[in-house]
Formats: sequence, structure tokens, C-alpha cells
Amino acid sequence: MLIIDPRTDPRYEELRARAVDGTVFHHPAWLALLHAQYGYEISAWCLSGEDERLVCGLPVARVRSRLTGTRLVALPFSDATPPLFDPACATAVAADFGAALSRARTAAKLDLEVRGELAGTVGAHVVDAYVQHRLALGPDVEAVRAGFSKSQIKRGIAKARREGVTIERGVDGAALRRFYDLHQRTRRHQGVPTQPKRFILRFADLFDAGLGFTLIARHGGCDIAAAVFLVAGTTMTYKYGASDRRHLGVRPNNLLFMEAIDWGCANGARVLDFGRTTHDNEGLRAFKRAWGAEETTLRHTYFADRAPATTDGRALRMLGHVIRRAPPSVGRVVGEALYRHIG
Repeated sequence: MLIIDPRTDPRYEELRARAVDGTVFHHPAWLALLHAQYGYEISAWCLSGEDERLVCGLPVARVRSRLTGTRLVALPFSDATPPLFDPACATAVAADFGAALSRARTAAKLDLEVRGELAGTVGAHVVDAYVQHRLALGPDVEAVRAGFSKSQIKRGIAKARREGVTIERGVDGAALRRFYDLHQRTRRHQGVPTQPKRFILRFADLFDAGLGFTLIARHGGCDIAAAVFLVAGTTMTYKYGASDRRHLGVRPNNLLFMEAIDWGCANGARVLDFGRTTHDNEGLRAFKRAWGAEETTLRHTYFADRAPATTDGRALRMLGHVIRRAPPSVGRVVGEALYRHIG
């Protein structure tokens, strides 16, 4: 196993550019953001061919935590980070790479979580973690629109336009601060800890590298919905969203996603990844499927002595109960305290 720094080693970036399944979560700029925000040690575990070019690789973060223990994760805060494979030899090296990962994590004496599927590897446990929704895009946006599976999507877009909702695209810190104002209110309503503000503002570094943007829906002179999209190669990924619930009746999110699709089709994106969703969130799953997105199971692979334990979710429900009834500052404090540990 060859271990390199994927943020600076040109061999990793050359592999990422060749690989078919690479997304923004494999990009050196994303890895640099995780290191800068949370101090994670970042490396890439790779195999090379006879010509010394990398044939496969996986970016890995070492998470040191007094709460959750020290472990290896590929990657924290990343919806899906499967290994990168050279398309010319992916099938031939997949089994060897799985075995190499197993040996490397044993030598490190740490558990390894891969947010992707590596089936058939000895010592690995594959778990159905989430569902993922991906919409095929193309240069003809009308062909994409024709695939919307429910008429309410088109009606929602039309209503937003009739009501005068407008969309602004931003690629700077000011747009991210506006997003964050909505984000913290949305997280409080959901009973979910708020992402640290510094983490959200660091997305400006990604935007400076051409790796994403913010869309903000406005109505009556106010910001009423917003979303962060990340872009790398031909994949556009919906990362975070936020809405003012008082204005959902004018369907700002329908117009916001339509604007993202328009931009993606015009700028070479061929896939819109709507991100991961829990199995029990049927409402969100139905919304994503309504755009014509294909739903698939997102599996995680654990290299560990035993499969990860499941929980009944009572602690999270209790935490959500507190956040929803407390001032917004409570959700921010909890997020600052917990997110670096849970990744």
C-alpha cells in the first residue's frame, strides 16, 4: 500500500482526473477544507501499476476523538466517497485493493469506514446506510424537464415564477453568510445541530476554485430559501439547503432546483446528485424522485472486527427535542462541540 498526501501529490490528482466515479468529495480542495476546519490528518491509500501510475486510491481522514475514539473515515462530511479506480483496470484491481485496505487498517490498529461499497472483501462489513438520488443531465434542458415524474414539480416552478420569486447565484462569502442565516433557522426547526459558521464560510475556498456556488431564492425583498451546490468534473452535488417555512407556499425550492438544473445543463454537468437521504424520510425521498432522479441504496463498508452497532435513535430524538425548543444559540453550540467527533 502506497500512502501519499492527496492535497499536494500530483499523482493523486492525475488519478482523480482519470477516474470515472470521482466527485467533489475526492477533490484536493475538499480534503484541504476538512483539514483546515477540523484538523483531520488526511492521506490517500493507493496502489500503483508497473509504470508507477496510480491505479486506485482512497482519501482517508484520521479522526481523533475522546468521544467516538480514533478511527479512519473516508470521508467525514462527505455523502459518498468510494475508491477511485483507473477505468482501464478497475475490475482487475478492485479485489486486490480491498484486501490491501484490510491489511493496512489492521496494521494501523484502527477501524476504517468507507462511504462506498467494496463487496466481497474478507474482513469487511457492508451496510445499507442511506439512499442516494442522481438525476441525469445533458445539454438539452427540455429533455431533462420532460423526465420530471410528477406534474407538481412543474406546477411548483410555474407558481414560484408567478409569485415573483427570483434566484440569485453567489460565489463569495457574502452569499454564504446569507445562506447560513437561513441554515441555522432551518436546523433549529429540524432539531439538528447547526454546522459551524466557519465551516460553511470555508466553502468560499471551493467556490474560488470553481467548485461550486450558492443559490438564494428571494421574495418580497427577503431571502426565503437557499442551497449550496458543489461541482467537480461532470457531477453537480446538492450539499446543503435551507428554507424559511413561512414562505414555502410560493414554492421557492422548486424554482431553486430548476435554476441549478439549468446551470448544470449549460455548463457541462451530466449528473445532479441530490445527496444522501435516510431510509425513513419518505417525504424527502419522494421529492427527489419527483424530479426524475434514480434512487439507489448507498452502502458503507466497514473494515473492523465486527459490524457497526445499530442504535434506536432515542438519544438523537432527545437532542432534537431540546434544540427545537431552545434558542438558536444552543444548536450552534452543540454543532461546534459535536460535529468534529461524528464527522
